[in-house]
Amino acid sequence: MGVLTNYAAAPFMGVRAAQRTLPLREDVLFGTQQPPPSKKKIMPSTTGRLHIYNMALGFIGTRIIASPNENTPETIQCELFWDNARRAALRDYPYPFAQTRVILGQLANFPEEYKNEWQYAYSWPNKALKVHRIHSQGKERRLHKEPYAVRVIDNITTILCNIENAYAEITQDITEVSLWDDSFVSSMARKLACLIAVPLLKNNQAKVQELEQLYAMQLQNIRSQSASEEEENQLEIPDTWVLARGGWHG
Repeated sequence: MGVLTNYAAAPFMGVRAAQRTLPLREDVLFGTQQPPPSKKKIMPSTTGRLHIYNMALGFIGTRIIASPNENTPETIQCELFWDNARRAALRDYPYPFAQTRVILGQLANFPEEYKNEWQYAYSWPNKALKVHRIHSQGKERRLHKEPYAVRVIDNITTILCNIENAYAEITQDITEVSLWDDSFVSSMARKLACLIAVPLLKNNQAKVQELEQLYAMQLQNIRSQSASEEEENQLEIPDTWVLARGGWHG
C-alpha cells in the first residue's frame, strides 16, 4: 500500500495539514467501491458538492479548488456543467435512490392527429428525467413492456399509450447531493469530468476519450454488480410450490 497526499481535504483542513501522507486506498480514489446489495438499505453518501468538483478535477489532472465561490476556470466550468452532468448521469442508469412510481395526469383534450394510433394521452411527469415503463395499477411486473410514445404537442411533452389510468416508473431529478448514494457520486464525478475537460484542456481529445472510457467502465461495473445481486436475490426466493408441500422429498 502506497501513500496519497490528501489534497482533496484541503478545503476543510488547510493546505499545510492536507499535505500529510495517508494510506493509499485505490478503491476510494478511483471510485471502484460499489453500492451495497439491493436487499440492504441503501445509505446516502456524505459527500458534498465541492468534493465532487475536486474528484472530477482529479480525474482530469488539473488543480483542485478550495471553495465553490472561487473565480477560477475550474470553478466556473464545474458550476456551468453541474446540472447537465447530473441529469445526464441520472438518465444513464436507474440508480435506486432516483426511482419512483407516479400516476400520470391525463390530458383533457386528446390530440386529433394521434387518434388512429393511441387511445390515451398523458402529460410528462413533473421532475421526470426518464420514463422506464408505462403500466396499469399492479401490472408493472409484466414481462413485456407496454408500448408508448413521447411527443411534444402544443408545447406540452405528452405520453401517448393505450392504458387507461396509467402509472409510470420513472427516474426523477434528485438535486440534493446528500440523497445520492456513493455509486452515483462516483459516476457523477466522472460525467462532470467528461464535460469540463474540453474547455479546461483546450480540446485535448485524447484525454476526453480517456475520461469517457472511465465513465463507461463505471457504468459497466454498476450493471454487472446489479445483475449479480439480482441473481443472488432470485436464488434466495423459496419456491412456493415446494414450500406448500413441505419441501423436497427424496
